[in-house]
Order: sequence, then structure tokens, then C-alpha cells
Amino acid sequence: MQTSIEESSKTKNPITSVKLGDRKKALEDLALHQKRSVHSLMIEAIDRYITQTKARMEYEAQAIRSYENFQATGLHVTQKELKEWAKTLHTSDPQPLPECHK
Repeated sequence: MQTSIEESSKTKNPITSVKLGDRKKALEDLALHQKRSVHSLMIEAIDRYITQTKARMEYEAQAIRSYENFQATGLHVTQKELKEWAKTLHTSDPQPLPECHK
């Protein structure tokens, strides 16, 4: 009995197939060398991709929010102020982060 796409998407472990082409042999070689399965390599790679992509998306969203906040308030810290503060971080007397100003 064939399962429809709608029905299979409701199952706990739907199967997704991916055409790997020449990558399949390279993955098999890596898996053999690392004494792991191709499946475990692919899951690890996908998990890393998801984590990295989500982090990049959040970083970009934060940058947009920061820019919008600057546009609305005019509050900022200059590059010179930030560099001077950063120079103190590895000293015996690190300074507090500079205050935002107009």
C-alpha cells in the first residue's frame, strides 16, 4: 500500500531522499575512514548547517534591529571610543563599555 505525501508528513520519522551524485562515494569513503555510517555523517552535517544558519539569521536580525534603533534614537558609540575601550580589556584595569550618546 502506497502512503500519500500528506500521510507520510504526519508520521514521526518521515523519510527524505536526497540525490547525492558523486558525493555519495566521498561520503562512503569518509564514513569508512571514520568508522561511522553515512547516515551519521549526513545528520551531523545537516545539524551543523541548521545551527550555523539560525545563528547567522539571528545575527543579521540583531544588526537590523540595532540599525533601526540607531535610526530612531540617534544613540551610538564611535569606532574610536570602542577601540579605546577594547584596548583596556586585557589590562589590569579594564574599563566599562562606553555609554551610547547622540
